Parts: sequence; structure tokens; C-alpha cells
Amino acid sequence: MRFYKAILVGLLIVCAIHAGVFAQTTSCEEQLSAAAAEFEAGRFYGIPSMLKPCIDNGFTREQRQRAFLLLTQAYLLLDDPIGADNSYLEVLRANPEFLADTARDQIDVVYLSKRFTAAPIFSISGRLGGNFSPISVISTINSSGEQGVDNKYRLRFGWQAAVGVDWHLSERIAVTAELNYAFTSYKKDQVKFNKDLEQFIDKQNWLSVPLGVKYSFFVREKIRPYVFGGYAFNFLFSDKGQIQISKRDQGEGSLDESSPDLSFNAYRTKLNTSLFLGLGAKYKVGIDFLFAEMRYNAGLTNMVKPTSTYGSSSPAVEYGHVDDYFRINNFSISVGYVKPLYKPRKVKRVKTKSVLKGIKQQEK
Repeated sequence: MRFYKAILVGLLIVCAIHAGVFAQTTSCEEQLSAAAAEFEAGRFYGIPSMLKPCIDNGFTREQRQRAFLLLTQAYLLLDDPIGADNSYLEVLRANPEFLADTARDQIDVVYLSKRFTAAPIFSISGRLGGNFSPISVISTINSSGEQGVDNKYRLRFGWQAAVGVDWHLSERIAVTAELNYAFTSYKKDQVKFNKDLEQFIDKQNWLSVPLGVKYSFFVREKIRPYVFGGYAFNFLFSDKGQIQISKRDQGEGSLDESSPDLSFNAYRTKLNTSLFLGLGAKYKVGIDFLFAEMRYNAGLTNMVKPTSTYGSSSPAVEYGHVDDYFRINNFSISVGYVKPLYKPRKVKRVKTKSVLKGIKQQEK
């Protein structure tokens, strides 16, 4: 019984808190409406004091935008440029992508808005997704000089996670850098001259630093596509493989043997490079973004050290496995989150031609 009473008391407390928040929001909305009525009546001096209690504690982000826009208009009419500037900066803090419009706002507010921007200088992001790694064979190498060997590379699923930073040169163009962890894998089937089947599964762990350039489209829309490309440095810090052999001796069925996980670190080129291209789209959520993207990395480096798998104590000796010379590519799909680091500030160069253009379009 006490347990149910405790649950009931907890629910009543939660309801009371929500009711209080709702009442405060409603009260602040009424106060904002009253301030707007004072503005329409031409009584500007009392507006700041009317709005101050809810500005200090009570306005939602959307209400703060409306309140400080009203204050900006009032201070302009009161010939208080400092108050107008400070109020407009608060508008941008509430909504960094706010744009004054000649069809909606006072012309003085539109001209004032051209002196300010909140465009981010940097954005930070994180992403997570899956990948697979197509193999580009440079040269086929067969153990013991065997002829008629059939090699087939097959795709296996991997995954990756990354954090990144964008340096915005403009609204559309950004320089990007990431730190990326990726697990990749592939499978090689080799049918030898005596019909024996060797299956080799290779698994790699990478740390990569992709450096690139990004170009965004429709920078004021809810959905914003973009393309990007660049150059990546890829460090292979772990490579393990497993060899499975099915012997198909005629009349005796098949005889299978399998190796344990073998380290291939000594046989691999640790530092690799690649070129990458990709496309994606950001979806605006509040003042941040969700995004999804695809990218393709084209490997530029031979993954296999020359003659490495022919050495003593190598897989070629015990299991008859020899690596081809190959490059490893990567195709990935990721989803993630972008947080722009908005910075409301004055601009160095004020452009007002667009204001006159907007007025002419409105007159037409």
C-alpha cells in the first residue's frame, strides 16, 4: 500500500511541476502580447521593464526571439543604437539563423540586421555507420608458382565511428578534418589446381585522418544536401587473418583444417593513403542538425610488403597462403549529429544591396 501511495505522490509532484511550467509559459506569452500592444500604441519606454521578468527567467527560445526583436524595434524608434544592437544580438542567440525580411520587419531592422551575423566559424560532429571494403588487385601471386589458380575476393561487413570539425570559410564552403576508427574485413576464396579450396578471412583495425573540403547546397532550408572530397591518411594498427582449407581428394571426401587467428601486422604496410568522395544531407533539428552520408575511399597504397608472406615462419610455409599485391578500398554509410558553434557578432563589411532588391520585389 505504501508503495502505491509513493507512486501517487510522485505523479502528483510531476503534474504540479508541469502545471507550473505551463502557467509560467502562458503568463509570459500574455506579457509578450501586452508588450506588443504597447508597441502598437506607441508607448515604447515601458516595454523593457514589462519584458524583463520573463527575459530573466521564463521565456522559451522562440519567445526570446520575438521579445528581443520587439525590443530592437523599440530601441531603434527611441534612437538608442546601443540598446538596438544588444537586443539584435540576443535575437541571434535565440535563433542564430534568423533573417530579417522586408515583407515582415521594419526597414530599420532589416538594415540593422545586415551589420550582424551568427554564422558558425566551426562546427563539431560525430558519426557512426557500416562499411564494406572492395579489393583492387595489383598483381596476383600464387604459392609455389601454381598455375590455373582461381582467386575471388568477397565483401564482408565492417563498421566505423568518427568525430570531426568543420572550419567554415563561408555559408557554403568548409574545410573538414576527422579522426576516424574503422573495422574492415574481406574474404578471399582460392581454388587451386588440385581443386583444394582455401578461404582466407582478413580483419583490419584502422585509425584515419581524412582532410577535405565540403560544399553545401540550400543553406537556409530544412534539408541541406552537400558534397565533399579529400585525402586521407590511414594507419593500420591491427590485422588478423584466419585460413581455412578444404582438401578435396578424390574418393576420400573433403578434409578441413583451420588456422587460429594469425597476426598479419608484419606483412602489411602500416601507413596507407586514399582519396575519398562523398555526398550527404543535413536535417535541421532546433539549431543543430542530424545528417546521413555516403563516402567512397579509393586506396592508393599496396597493402602487402613485397615478398613478406614468403619469409620463414610465414603463412605460406605452414598453410600455403600467399597474399596478392592489392589496394583496399572502402564504401561506407553513416549517420550522425552536427553541432554548429554559432557566434553572434558584427560583420566587418555591411552589404545592403539585397535590402533594396527586397523592397523592389515587394513593391512589384
